Amino acid sequence: MAHTTPPPPYVQPPAWWGLEWQSGQLHYTRVGLRYRSRAVRTPECQEAMAAGVTDFSALGITCEGRDVSFWQAPDHDMDAVQIAIDGIPARVAAREATRAAAAAAETQRIADLVARARDEATRSLKERGWSWARRVDVDEAQGLLQRPDLDVADAMRLLAMVKRAAANVLRSENKVALLHPPEQNLAALPAVREAALAAVRLITADDQDRAMVQNDIGWSKSTTLDGHVLAALPELDVAQASHALRLLRVHHKQLPRMLVENLFAPPDLWLAAAHGQSGSSPTTQDHRP
Repeated sequence: MAHTTPPPPYVQPPAWWGLEWQSGQLHYTRVGLRYRSRAVRTPECQEAMAAGVTDFSALGITCEGRDVSFWQAPDHDMDAVQIAIDGIPARVAAREATRAAAAAAETQRIADLVARARDEATRSLKERGWSWARRVDVDEAQGLLQRPDLDVADAMRLLAMVKRAAANVLRSENKVALLHPPEQNLAALPAVREAALAAVRLITADDQDRAMVQNDIGWSKSTTLDGHVLAALPELDVAQASHALRLLRVHHKQLPRMLVENLFAPPDLWLAAAHGQSGSSPTTQDHRP
């Protein structure tokens, strides 16, 4: 039965969002007796419900088609409903502020990522360009670095190539840390280690193309990583020197003949020279043939 005015203890709902409530009716629902008021939704009502910041069903407000219904319980807390409705603009503003802050943070994160990728790639190419074993990677990285509008995918690509170059260095460092037995006897001599380091630095100084061009100058593709890693060391231990000697035997034609003869002199000659038992001791030569 429709009621022109709600029977006690029910009250006429306020004109929230300009709603014009029609005559109400009592209903027995699964949650108990409710007084249902109905109104045609207004644009303001539609906007408030679409905002998505309020659980209207918990307030007793539902939508059916173009109508909105208010299901009033006998002890309905009308003040709580009013507070929830009045607070919608503030909650919308807070949500938008949170979204804006998150968007700003994401923008900054991307900017930081791009800046880090640029810095790491630029530094790696400048200081350890020889560790970029593939010419295609060097060309791609240089092309990306020239672009002013790098995105996340570009930055991640640069970092992946930097990581690959760093892995190349680590693999070489681990390799030269293990003794190369055929050169063990010579590498055990301190003077040989010193001469071997000087020799690898001579060849490294000529390796300007980082083995990207086949010209018999500097290291080859198979030796450039180990050569540069060894040349960058302050001194060589026995294992490292054994690998230096291994590389120098391959590239001996790029060294002064006297240096090669001295470097690969029999160990007993080095020992004799070290004890002053030889008229001429094996020494490194700081010149080209």
